[in-house]
Amino acid sequence: MVFGHILFGTIAVIGVLLLEVGFYREFNRLNMIQKLGIFLTIFGLVATTALGIFLTGNVLAGIVVAVLGVALLGILVRPVFGTEKTK
Repeated sequence: MVFGHILFGTIAVIGVLLLEVGFYREFNRLNMIQKLGIFLTIFGLVATTALGIFLTGNVLAGIVVAVLGVALLGILVRPVFGTEKTK
């Protein structure tokens, strides 16, 4: 049971990171429902991971995961790097 939880959790984290990378440049072109779906998926997985780490007693690692998650969402919502110039 624990092995399956770790395996599928790792797959979910990889999937969320791929969502982040895949929609980085196109995020602002999506409609609100699409944006909310991606945002809530990433937020939910990061929050669940951070909460699980906090509950096991590793506060520092939980804080690191939470901060990284907020940073990833910030980068997704407001792309700063590699902005395309329009003519």
